[in-house]
Amino acid sequence: MHFRNLYIIATASIAYFSVFCVNTTKDKISSLNVSTQFSDSAVHPTGAIAYIKLGGSEIRLIDSNGKNDRLLWTHPDAKDPLGLFDLAWRPDGKELAFSSAHEAISSLYHADLYALRPDGSGFRKITNAPDRNDFDKYKKGSITVTVRNNQYTFQHAQSSSGVFFVNIIGADRPQQVTIPPGSSKTLVFKSVADFGKHAQALVAINGNYRWFMPGSDVIAGTNVKAPDLIISGDGIEYFGAFRPVWKQDGSQLSYRNGTCLVQTIPANQKEPADEFRPMFTGKTPMGSCTWAWGPTPALANQVLYTENSGDGGSGVFLMKERNVHDQANRVTLFSDIQYQLLNDLHWLPDGSGFLYSTVNLFHDAANIFWYDMRSKKTTQVTQLQGSFARKFSISPSGKQIVYERSTTADEYDSIDLWITGLNGKGGRLLAKNASCPSWGR
Repeated sequence: MHFRNLYIIATASIAYFSVFCVNTTKDKISSLNVSTQFSDSAVHPTGAIAYIKLGGSEIRLIDSNGKNDRLLWTHPDAKDPLGLFDLAWRPDGKELAFSSAHEAISSLYHADLYALRPDGSGFRKITNAPDRNDFDKYKKGSITVTVRNNQYTFQHAQSSSGVFFVNIIGADRPQQVTIPPGSSKTLVFKSVADFGKHAQALVAINGNYRWFMPGSDVIAGTNVKAPDLIISGDGIEYFGAFRPVWKQDGSQLSYRNGTCLVQTIPANQKEPADEFRPMFTGKTPMGSCTWAWGPTPALANQVLYTENSGDGGSGVFLMKERNVHDQANRVTLFSDIQYQLLNDLHWLPDGSGFLYSTVNLFHDAANIFWYDMRSKKTTQVTQLQGSFARKFSISPSGKQIVYERSTTADEYDSIDLWITGLNGKGGRLLAKNASCPSWGR
């Protein structure tokens, strides 16, 4: 099985950007009650490198010496194209967050964020909680909704097919319906978990596209008529949570959707809630598909991020979280050309600088570069020709890098993980057919 490509509309045109990762077997899942605060005082970090096995069905751990390669998590519903997308260790190494689409049909999102401990226990859903395995813990009501396809018959759009999965969040199962343009259908969801006094979203799904609305408040023991769900146009492609990034103290996670809108969420939800906040105040910077929270307490509220529409080209910027993007805060220019994207971006553990990976002008190679904050100098770390360094992770010591190495710029048919020193020396193969590395503490 080969990895899929996530198309991100990051500029006026469509930019090609890839993301992937893994899944979990049900016997590995230990569901948490979402009303219980997550406690991990007894958890011991492994220091292992987490990665996704090509094929998108497994999260694995491997020691940095290439030994002790073992399965951490998989799931029978995590299959291409609805497998894993990205993963990231919490800064203290006690929990691994990952993005997976294995619940795409039952969730508001195409992919949600989940987390588990280094031993595979403590599985929990972070975005759009609770996990569907916890629905039986709630009292049930029923919802009636009329779905209207308002797409014009003479215009072609994604909604023109008329075939959808329709769901209200909390329902025991979605319903597959055919609603051609200009028609409507009334559906009844008989068993819907009541998550409290707030609306539970309604969503219609066709492939990677979604149409949704806030929905209706489910009332246990009662049938409620929800507002009509309107479908038209192309909907939103890859509406979900991708590329999890932890805050330094582990209190929050940030993620992007398919259009590189970056949001934050508390890492430990005490109850089902829609508590999502944008990383940026005001207009989202163009091409902010890669970003990184500061790695030390002094830098914890500082965010590195990319922006690629400036007159000078595409650059890396630094700001306080939830501030307004300002061109004056540019740290460095990584390309003289507008609308360029980075493959990845990470701080060094001590905050003295950061690393990023990007393609060259001719797009026939991609390498990792090191920017030093004090000297304001950029040094090329890898020296690849005809191959591509893409996603990477930095060791806790800051002296080594594990990175994806591929023979192509965009496809995920052939990727291996390599380790090299920060000086670019001592490169060696770590794991074949592997992607999305994250180096634990």
